[in-house]
Amino acid sequence: MRSQFLTILCILTFLSCAKDLFLSIVSLSNMQRVAETTAITRKPLPDDRKKKEKAYFEDRSSGDVPMPSDPALIQPLAIAQLLYSSLTLIGAILMFRLRRVGFWVYVAGVAVGLILPVILAGFGALNVSFGVFFSLLFVYLYWTNIGDMK
Repeated sequence: MRSQFLTILCILTFLSCAKDLFLSIVSLSNMQRVAETTAITRKPLPDDRKKKEKAYFEDRSSGDVPMPSDPALIQPLAIAQLLYSSLTLIGAILMFRLRRVGFWVYVAGVAVGLILPVILAGFGALNVSFGVFFSLLFVYLYWTNIGDMK
């Protein structure tokens, strides 16, 4: 019998993978338009306004474009995201069916999502694949439920 916690983890993974699969397919089919996407830049506040207003949010982004502007680089990154999403989805489906091998497929998908973008585009690609870091938390959460699987 599958626990409610494992069911919720799998459903959240299904939703995340569906979104990522959709985004990777859109990126692959519209590489030129994705490359033309510009970054949104913020105008810095004048010094006198900085002192008056309390900062409740600190933007730690590097200001880089969300995706590289080279269509030739977008394609391998979109393929890496497609592989990551496919493997993690297959792993989640297997774990939903209480198959322990699904955990290892999920871990392999997370490893692909971390390593492949770095190989293809360098460490700057970790900006693009931030969702994979969240998957590391899910690896731990799935690991705590591995006893429920056969």
